[in-house]
Amino acid sequence: MKKRFSCLTIALVLFSGCYRAKPPMPETPFFRDFSLASVVEGMRIPELHPQQGGSGKSETFADPVRRRRNFDLTYSIDERNEARFDQQRFIKQLNVAVEKLVSDSGLRVDGRASSADNFQLDYSQSEYSGSLDISGTRAEGNQLRLYAVIREVAQDQKP
Repeated sequence: MKKRFSCLTIALVLFSGCYRAKPPMPETPFFRDFSLASVVEGMRIPELHPQQGGSGKSETFADPVRRRRNFDLTYSIDERNEARFDQQRFIKQLNVAVEKLVSDSGLRVDGRASSADNFQLDYSQSEYSGSLDISGTRAEGNQLRLYAVIREVAQDQKP
């Protein structure tokens, strides 16, 4: 019995070295590098001051590979000195900044939708397709909560 078990163990070890699983397709640089906080910081909105934030990530390694990242940020709004924060204008500016990032990354914008407090962009590139949803809401006191979800699917077309 021990001899059979030893032979089986040796065979499994030898055959496991022969199997080369194909690594999953990497994400696009846009998906990997996107940071909602960095985009907002780059917009230089004087009324917004970061308070807290978080993010998460998940992925599946089947074919197609599906990835998801989410962001949850809170900013305090400083409306002193007669400065009034215009949330609708901010969301429009954020939309323009994000769409520029998508285009600058070499991705094609396939669709877009927006309202006063949110927007959504669909993008693609060869074997990749993705979407980005961002919404902003005024919270208690003078706070702005921003939520974003970016999803990407990588479909390997090669056998």
